[in-house]
Amino acid sequence: MASLHLCTRSNVRLHFAKSHRQTVSSGRTVARVASRPLQQGVWADASTDVKERTLTVSQVKQQMLTLASLTDRGQRHNKLVSNAYTAEENRMKALVEELVKNECTIDEHTLQGEWELVYASVELFRSSPFFLAIEESLGERRKSDLFFKLHLLQVGSWGASTVGRIGQRLNFERKVMESEFDTILFALTVIPIIGWFKLLPTFGGRVVTVSKDFRLEGKTLHMEVDKTQVVETPGVDQGLLGKLLMNKWAPVNKVWKLLPWNWGGAPTCSVAVLYVDDDTRVMEDKYGQLFVYVRPVV
Repeated sequence: MASLHLCTRSNVRLHFAKSHRQTVSSGRTVARVASRPLQQGVWADASTDVKERTLTVSQVKQQMLTLASLTDRGQRHNKLVSNAYTAEENRMKALVEELVKNECTIDEHTLQGEWELVYASVELFRSSPFFLAIEESLGERRKSDLFFKLHLLQVGSWGASTVGRIGQRLNFERKVMESEFDTILFALTVIPIIGWFKLLPTFGGRVVTVSKDFRLEGKTLHMEVDKTQVVETPGVDQGLLGKLLMNKWAPVNKVWKLLPWNWGGAPTCSVAVLYVDDDTRVMEDKYGQLFVYVRPVV
């Protein structure tokens, strides 16, 4: 878990540095953002008197990446854990609102290619088309929120599963989107207080989900989940269970249609594009939850 989290945060910092070098040359529209000073390690509350200053688009994106790093890609917002980072959550929303006021070209050319998730206002796994399709099929926000909370409790308790890098590859020519995330199972399993050794072996892999009929309509991406497989993640032990499951496609689409509560419907989903440029993409699901992606650091 530590290696994956360090890798992800390293990507955020590297991208932050890259964006900083580009600030001077940025000629984009200027945004007005209220500057909230740091107070004891957190952003000041919106009610605090602040001095407005003018920020360029690059500076807005830098602050977004800083907040993404400070909040562990937004996972410290989770209300199941605490309300300690509400100010940072509100600050991120304000920055996104200012960013999307700037003109941008939303088309297949600007969206095409590889992206990595650096921030989510909800659980990281909800960026996957598979879980977006579940959200779509449940039909009501309270139902989907309950389902995802229960899922998080099941996979996250006692470090049973951790999520590392999350990436997407958008290919409009093939009408396919590949979504993937690295996961480590049983990273740290000990008896509390008295335990000095791991009870269970650690293993993991990269979960790859392929969606078909991938297309852009207006400012919304549409897709249909097709299949999923687990592949090897470099440096992570596969374990016996992992080896049994590795490199075998699961026919998600076919199984989904057989489930009685889906009434034969396909696992479809959609997500809105709020903003995109050369290195940043901001997405929004049907209930207004935010997902921020950047181009991979090379």
